[in-house]
Amino acid sequence: MLSPWHHGPFEEVRKVVARSIDNLLFYNTDSPLSVPMEVSVVLVGLDGDGAYRVDLEAEQVQYLVHHGFSYHRPACWETKREMLVQHELSYNVVKASEENVVSLEKALRSNLRAVPGLAAAGSNTTYTVEATSIEPALDLIYTELFERGAEGERGEGGEGAGEHEGQPHKAIAIFLLNLDKTRMDPSRPAPSGPLTSALSEEQLEAQEGGYSYAYSYNGAGHAQTWLSHGRYVVIDLSAGPITFGHLDEAEGAVVPGTIPRVRSMFLTDEPTLSSSSSSAAATAHLPARPQSKDYFSGALADVVSSAVEHLFSPDVRFLNVDVSHRVLVAVIVLSNHRLFNPLAPGHAHSVNLHHLEAQITGMLAPGQEVVLVSGWHSLHDHERLAMAVEKAIRHQSVVLTHADGSTSHGTRSFLDAPYLLHQFHESADMLASALLEAAHPALSASLFLEDPSAAVDAADEAASDEEEDSVVRTSPPPSSKAPPRRTILPVKRSWDAHVGLKERTKSKERRAVDAELAREHGTRVLPVFVLSLAGIEGQLTMADEGGQGAGQQVYAAPDAVLVLQTAENSTIRTRFVSAGQPVFSSPQHLQRPLTAGIAAALGGLVAPYEDLKVHRQRCMRRDWVWAVGHHPFGPVSNTSSLSALLQDTIRMNAVYSRIDITLRSLHRCIQAIEDFSNTYLFAALGNEVHHPTHSDAHHNSTIGAKAVLKALESLYSDPSRSSLPIPHSVVDRLTHSLKEAEDHLQKLSSHLYEHELADAHHLSRSLLHFTHGFHHYVEEELSHAHEAMRCCRIEHRFPSRTAGALLYGSILLAGFAVYFLVIFFSASEH
Repeated sequence: MLSPWHHGPFEEVRKVVARSIDNLLFYNTDSPLSVPMEVSVVLVGLDGDGAYRVDLEAEQVQYLVHHGFSYHRPACWETKREMLVQHELSYNVVKASEENVVSLEKALRSNLRAVPGLAAAGSNTTYTVEATSIEPALDLIYTELFERGAEGERGEGGEGAGEHEGQPHKAIAIFLLNLDKTRMDPSRPAPSGPLTSALSEEQLEAQEGGYSYAYSYNGAGHAQTWLSHGRYVVIDLSAGPITFGHLDEAEGAVVPGTIPRVRSMFLTDEPTLSSSSSSAAATAHLPARPQSKDYFSGALADVVSSAVEHLFSPDVRFLNVDVSHRVLVAVIVLSNHRLFNPLAPGHAHSVNLHHLEAQITGMLAPGQEVVLVSGWHSLHDHERLAMAVEKAIRHQSVVLTHADGSTSHGTRSFLDAPYLLHQFHESADMLASALLEAAHPALSASLFLEDPSAAVDAADEAASDEEEDSVVRTSPPPSSKAPPRRTILPVKRSWDAHVGLKERTKSKERRAVDAELAREHGTRVLPVFVLSLAGIEGQLTMADEGGQGAGQQVYAAPDAVLVLQTAENSTIRTRFVSAGQPVFSSPQHLQRPLTAGIAAALGGLVAPYEDLKVHRQRCMRRDWVWAVGHHPFGPVSNTSSLSALLQDTIRMNAVYSRIDITLRSLHRCIQAIEDFSNTYLFAALGNEVHHPTHSDAHHNSTIGAKAVLKALESLYSDPSRSSLPIPHSVVDRLTHSLKEAEDHLQKLSSHLYEHELADAHHLSRSLLHFTHGFHHYVEEELSHAHEAMRCCRIEHRFPSRTAGALLYGSILLAGFAVYFLVIFFSASEH
């Protein structure tokens, strides 16, 4: 029977979110915003109806996964620090029905294809399964579980009813498959009978079926885990064992023990896949042991947590706070040959620009539009760019592995992509430097200005001491097809224009955010340079700084993308090995690397097998378990499109980037208020100047949680103070603005939990603009307060003498005199 699935309402996690918002705003500036995330785990064949008739308790799996991986905080590769967003994870573990098990086994049985010359240890035959042929059966289970289940909940008038009544909840799921290989064996007749029939000892040993199988996606890869085209990932416990890894990197390799084997719960010998095998030593361990089952469940929970970390809660490559109206993607092919033109249709190496434009459209935010332009240029006509390419070629000593297994020392060539991009930017060639300048945030700030102070800071060195400056703003695009009109607007010079160079240097990060935010109603330019090279010795690839990641075909930066195409090499032998065989790549095809590079630059997308470990010296870690699937990244990918899950990740990356910048801006505001309060509102020993009894309205406000804001509230509620460093109206506005930000953050977390990404986009965009204006309002008011107190100075000293103090002192001295006289004359000798 199909286990019921229930999507919990946001009210169940509202208190956790409210507590995190209160903590990050008013107590601890390093505390992140809690964003609840619900992950569904579907057990297929683990209800006594699959291989080895294993029956896992859903409650036990849910307990292990939740207590082992209950939260995750993504990191940003651009800033090398954790983001101020933390996913509070909750898990729904459900079991699929027997009908679903039968449908999946039939789909696998009909799609097993024998691979000659490739057999796992102990197996007679090795099969490969095309994962795209299994996706329709999995899609039916996904629809039956989540979409129809969500419709049933809304039909009952639950929390799902309302504004989004016609939209089912977009659940993210992990399918754990444990299918019976003896029932799927294509060399045997189709089995009949109940799925839950008990197995004898001989049948238990023969459960491996004498064969092994693995998945490929679009003909590429050899794995037992893969990412689907939808919002789920598949982990097949019956497939494998699999070996895959990089020859130069020990970490992240896939070995037979990476994915737990169900056989280990019953047999302690090495897996023997032959159906005719019989061993007394193996049958001695046939009785199930509870500790073995617990160990298997724990290992399974670890794989689930890895999937959540890499696929559902991944890192962000670049902070994306772009709010431009349109995105201009310029694909520029720089070629040193005339063998073929990649932009010309009709040959094997052509780029399908219509398909590329459709993929870019799926990466954009709601309301954005894309303009895709392309052009072919000869490197011989651009000598500066040709010189830059030649200077960027590096050579590295490596150990080469040959087909017979022998090794030898040699060298490999690669393009230093960051250096090449820097040379393009600094070159005198207008084809490259002009596009890169247009994509640079500094020029975007001057053309598409949203904040006046950003332009004032950018032009401060060349500006005079005039009272007004002229900046360029792009007006909102009209409804017609005409291009937007640019108008000159006068802008008053703010207080930041009067501060020294030292203060402006400290606010460099803030001005960078201003420049990114300044693209409102403008056009973001993303140049994509395709280097189509011929006549290059060796097998040329691309790498990051210091040769890291050599073997790539694409490099993405926040403002540009580089793609390499070698015209004379149809295949290149990579440094990867899969199932004991080398992995080859095709450097002549551009569709997949173009999609990967643009997704990384525009959407901040990270490859599913990569993550950044901030607490481990900020090093990047790769887990090749997730290298196969519906994505354009990596050496075993053969897909030039993005899955629905990755498209949602791009939209969430933009929201998370705005949340991160919003919270850091609010923290700077609170820090500025705190610095001002420490200077003017506190006594020498740190006590508040005045602390009257708060009114009920102020006492119930969450703003009073911070000592600095308590001091402001004290001054605001003190009727005896007529003149203050900060006026009453300003303090009142600060209080209400922070409370409004608190409400917006809570609502934004609710949209993300319900997967309402369009609403989350608009709210995060409004919140970013609100915080941006609030930040400058705080700076202006504090600068006015500092300006008003320039004529004063703070001095701590003893209180001056007064008539009352002299009177009380005289009475005290007279009392001491009378006391001593009484003591003296009352003595016996006197």
